[in-house]
Amino acid sequence: MRSNLNRILDIFFTSPEHLVPFLQEMEKQVLVDCFADVLHRYANDMNSSALRELFVLFKAGYEPRTKKLGYNGHAPDGRPCDVKPINIRSTSGDKLNARGNFSDFTYERLERYLADDVIMLVSGFIDGRLIYILRFPFSYLETELRRQLDRYFQTPRQPGQYLRSASFSFKHYQNCPELQVLYREPDLQRFQPFLTRNLFRFLRA
Repeated sequence: MRSNLNRILDIFFTSPEHLVPFLQEMEKQVLVDCFADVLHRYANDMNSSALRELFVLFKAGYEPRTKKLGYNGHAPDGRPCDVKPINIRSTSGDKLNARGNFSDFTYERLERYLADDVIMLVSGFIDGRLIYILRFPFSYLETELRRQLDRYFQTPRQPGQYLRSASFSFKHYQNCPELQVLYREPDLQRFQPFLTRNLFRFLRA
């Protein structure tokens, strides 16, 4: 069933205009099983990005975790990965800049991510349509994230204290030698107004 769900999500996020014809050709029981699976996974999920995270993992060829806490999934070689899917609306005036965010960040979490050799999957969506998936090692963010921690904890850190939000954008890892484009929207020019100039140039190249 996973392959069927993967295919449905692929069409939904990359070529939604073909979704209805594709569903009309599927067997009823296959549709029922896929729909039930989605309901069981996400009906009670307050995290609106959960479905996008799952699709990014599928698209990248990674395995999702079954537990809610912890990393989002793992690569074929077993390395854990963290997915950062950003979705913007075309009417918002926002632009995708391949950014990401870590909530409730601490030095301990930074060191754990480094020790676990975590892979980052940073993705961008416009009105729910996938535009890109970028892959790079978390270790390339160490300098920027440690700088934010040091700035926030200028005074002695209290027990249980954490940085509410640690963020990064494309400029913090664009020179990473291991940076890979796992997916790029084929009609990229169409979405240029919703991408920062630097990111658009990179993806186009």
